[in-house]
Amino acid sequence: MNLVGILLIILGVALFIAEIFTSGYALFGAAGFFALILGLILIFDFAVPAWVTATLFVLILVFAITATVLVFRRVAEASRLKVATGHEELIGKVVKVRAALNPEGTVFIDGEIWSAQMLGGTAEPGEDVIVTGINGLKLCVARTMEGAGKCPKTP
Repeated sequence: MNLVGILLIILGVALFIAEIFTSGYALFGAAGFFALILGLILIFDFAVPAWVTATLFVLILVFAITATVLVFRRVAEASRLKVATGHEELIGKVVKVRAALNPEGTVFIDGEIWSAQMLGGTAEPGEDVIVTGINGLKLCVARTMEGAGKCPKTP
């Protein structure tokens, strides 16, 4: 029996347990799987030349490193994406005025009619305005993105 093989099996089991208690995108589980496979290969004495075991070890290691790099790259790309749901999604969108904004009225966005407040000036029905902020269920709109996020609070 090989001590390194036993230690790798123990490490694999520990990584499986860590995967149960964390949300690590299955990274602990994948690492545990590779540690377990490698430990099982090393623990048994196969009647094969040492170069076969070394080659298999290197191939598994390369596969594990490649998979880890690809997963981390995808996670990094996803973390840089703009929020695509919720109210944050509306900011910056161009919307059509439905009822005159003088300074309050309604706008049409994504198939919904929203109450809106015009920041600086007025807008007539059919004109395009840009959502600059949100105050509860009321959108703040303007002709440009200047002053984005500044939405007067209503009592």
